[in-house]
Amino acid sequence: MAENAEKPAEKPEEKTEEKTEAKPEEQAKSEAAPAEKRKEGGAEPDAKRLKPTPPDPAVVRKQVEYYLSDENLKYDKFFHDKISANADGWLDMSFILSCNKMKSMRAGKDDVIAALKESKIELNVNEGTAAVRRPGNAALPKLEARPSHPQKKNSIHAHDGGVVAIFRNVPEEQQWTQVKAAVQEKLPAKVNLWHVSQVNDKNECTMACAPFDGDVPFFESLQIELAGASLKCEVCFADVLQKALKDMPKHIRDKRERESRKRQKERNRPIKLGTCHFNNVAMLRGRVKEILNSRSDGEQLKPDGSDFKLIKSLLEFHPSGAGKSAGLVGIKVGKSQQGDSRCFYMIKEGGKEEDFSAKKCLDAVEQKPPYVQPEEKPAGDKRGQAKAAPKGAASKPEAKEKEDKPAEPADKGEEKAEEKKEETAEAKEDNAEKVEEKKSE
Repeated sequence: MAENAEKPAEKPEEKTEEKTEAKPEEQAKSEAAPAEKRKEGGAEPDAKRLKPTPPDPAVVRKQVEYYLSDENLKYDKFFHDKISANADGWLDMSFILSCNKMKSMRAGKDDVIAALKESKIELNVNEGTAAVRRPGNAALPKLEARPSHPQKKNSIHAHDGGVVAIFRNVPEEQQWTQVKAAVQEKLPAKVNLWHVSQVNDKNECTMACAPFDGDVPFFESLQIELAGASLKCEVCFADVLQKALKDMPKHIRDKRERESRKRQKERNRPIKLGTCHFNNVAMLRGRVKEILNSRSDGEQLKPDGSDFKLIKSLLEFHPSGAGKSAGLVGIKVGKSQQGDSRCFYMIKEGGKEEDFSAKKCLDAVEQKPPYVQPEEKPAGDKRGQAKAAPKGAASKPEAKEKEDKPAEPADKGEEKAEEKKEETAEAKEDNAEKVEEKKSE
């Protein structure tokens, strides 16, 4: 009886074991099925997919050292306050890891700890926490306001509608009329100054000029002599440009805007770089960005591929000229030394590698785009020319043309009205200038 009682108890155990053993096999089948489907569908294998590369320890170390340097801490109020709040000068590593540059490098706590092993930065690692400190708990620099850079050239098209420039340190008792006359003498023929401001209490005088080819380089190198003083011209950018435009008459601002739109339309033409054609420079920029993003770090471009030929042709526009690419045998994609972006590297003879700025090359292309030249038709080609009309039929096409001619759009009428307003505004300004000139005489 005891044996009969034990038997039922054994059966459930066997069943459960069979079930548990069957589960891994079922899971393997279910996992294998999608994999087979992926292979049948021709999906890209895992080996070819882009995998995030680990951050370079040298780049991580350099960035953390910069955060704790005098150069940064005299302007960085956030880090300055956090370090000052700790009696021993420690800064929690979570604040370092929250910075955008550290995020872009995908650097974690372990990456920073490993990178700082060869650094003078002090490291304090406890259970679950980590902190960093300046070498020897050095005293913090005095907190200062971060200097602004009003002359930063943040746009290569800021003066498409005409250059806005400024002269500083204008000698006392010299008026805007003398500044205008001195500049007008050096301008190319048929180019006029649209507006010249009064000399303000800071001895500054701003002006707006009609656009012409090479106008920005001209004003950047312009120098005038006034009352025995040599004045260097400065092209306005950023805050200085905005202030100058704000002080100008509205019709001058409108005129610059219209000229700027004209230049933009002129630039929106097909270009050719090497063997590649693009609708405009913006399309070229997009293609270069695509090449950077589609390659993994350290991957070389195929020398016989179109991407290699495109980047090599782009390199010819580098400000350093042909000397920059001397001895080039290959091009690869890699992480920038700054750590927050990727760039192209030239591989030269002997295995030497040198990075170069694709942005500088693209900016140079934008300044002098290699436009596609229209094909010239042969002189004897009469295709497309209208057939000679028979005698007595000349009046009919003319009448037809008049019928087919569309009515002028309302925008043209508005433009003409604006032009008339501008002309009257300019006439008033010219009269005011003449009165001012007479007064100054």
